[in-house]
Amino acid sequence: MSTSSLHVLPTELLHRIIDYIDTETVFFSFRNVCKHFYTIVNTYNQYQLDFRLITKPKFCFIRHFIQPENVISLVLSDGHKTSGQIKLFLSLFNISLFTRLRSLTLIQVSESDSIVYLQHISTCSLVSLSIDYRNMPRPITTTDDFLSTNLEKLRNLRKFELSVSRLTIDNMQYPIQHMKLTECILNKSIFDILLHFPHLETLMVSSISMPNIDENLATTMQIKSKLKSLTVEGYSLCMNMIISILLCTPSLIHFKLIAWPTMPELSWSGRWWAEFFQKNLNQLKLFEFFFNKRIDYKETKCDIESIIAPFRTSFWLEKQWYVACNYYKNTHKLELYSIPICKSNISYECTANKISSTNLTNDVPYIMDNVRSLSLDIIQSAAIIRDNNLLSNHTLFSRVNKLTLLITNEFSNDFIDYLLKLIDFSQLYTLSLTLDLNQQSFQNIIKIINNLLNEAYNVQSIKLRSSRPAYLIEYLQTICSMLSNQVKHLTVYIQDADEMQLILNQFENFSSITFHSNMYWYSKFDNIAEELRMKGRDFIYYNNRMYASFWFGK
Repeated sequence: MSTSSLHVLPTELLHRIIDYIDTETVFFSFRNVCKHFYTIVNTYNQYQLDFRLITKPKFCFIRHFIQPENVISLVLSDGHKTSGQIKLFLSLFNISLFTRLRSLTLIQVSESDSIVYLQHISTCSLVSLSIDYRNMPRPITTTDDFLSTNLEKLRNLRKFELSVSRLTIDNMQYPIQHMKLTECILNKSIFDILLHFPHLETLMVSSISMPNIDENLATTMQIKSKLKSLTVEGYSLCMNMIISILLCTPSLIHFKLIAWPTMPELSWSGRWWAEFFQKNLNQLKLFEFFFNKRIDYKETKCDIESIIAPFRTSFWLEKQWYVACNYYKNTHKLELYSIPICKSNISYECTANKISSTNLTNDVPYIMDNVRSLSLDIIQSAAIIRDNNLLSNHTLFSRVNKLTLLITNEFSNDFIDYLLKLIDFSQLYTLSLTLDLNQQSFQNIIKIINNLLNEAYNVQSIKLRSSRPAYLIEYLQTICSMLSNQVKHLTVYIQDADEMQLILNQFENFSSITFHSNMYWYSKFDNIAEELRMKGRDFIYYNNRMYASFWFGK
């Protein structure tokens, strides 16, 4: 009987397989299988290089094999885990040689570095551009001009994402089809965007600032956008303006609205939304939303049912647009959201402390499938028992990769068992712990913390904060001794430069270390960095008055 083997596959098919393999696997696994695969990797010309989570030694290894003309997608990051990577890449490569680059992503980039990339980027091949600035560029800056000028030059650009920046939109038409703007300041209104981006099919805006226009004028504007998908999040637009925009987008198929606590009562009405959609957006296939607010009165089960009742009509049920409403008795918080919940990060509160209702007739396992970041405070044992009786058998949070916990002297194995029922721990990448403990309490629960770390066996990044700073180093030393070797990234909240120096000297096994502090330590940083160099440590860094990040080599 013959056996199949990758070796006998045509080179073209092997290239297609590489299309779906991440950067590290290609160079550290696939390439080393045999001489044939080694040759194939060297001749492959569709590299999609993503360096946002790579260690510095691996980055320095891979860069020797990069042929710029063979790269079609590039992701670089100056985030906490890879601080200084973007400038390092600039020192190693001539950006203008990446002539076939179709997609470029710069994460946490500085203003000056972004200008260098924009100056030398190939304007012919680029289809996708994403820029996430570390800080908002200054009001009087050349960055705005470079962005707007390059948008004009990039005639093949179809996807554009911009975060923490200013954007000047000129009176011309752009070919972009998909655009995402986050924490941006714009010189034009949302209607000007629809006017000057006539090919736009997807628009996502989150916490943006832009000029307002008269709502009466907006209703008379003759704009019929081709927009298919619209997402509005945060304090970007008032409700009346959102309605005006929806009237300009009759072809809309998907609408997502993550609103703010001061949204008008109108937005909570299932009857109003149904009538509006039936009259104005008859092509709409999916409506996702999340509304929440704190109230100064107590809701009853009848009150929650009255909110949900309009969502039980045939309009909602025939479209399978399912909705839930929660009232949390302890915090007086009211939530109304579509199912599955459309937020990626939430703070979980005990099921036993809430009143809930939905237009679903059966329990579904996918309610929290979009949640990636989860925060929990300690839940008391009595509440855990009640909650366990209310929770279904399936894992509620199956895709969470970041977990934030407050650990007090009530932290227990029962709580860990409860977490295991809530969360698929195999998916966790980042674990963030805030310790609110004295020394004796910490000693009492060390074994329990160790059990937690053992369950989170795929975690690669850990964050640690102590509400009692005097004990931070002791807590850090104990917890780090429990960590597996695959934990590569440490973030810690410190008091002063002495703690930073002590941690850098004691913990040399991390690929990156980030320090946060509200105290004044900035003046001593240069001395700390120089001492590390004198000891032969290989690193690059970024620092400001609030935090410092180190990216270490061997």
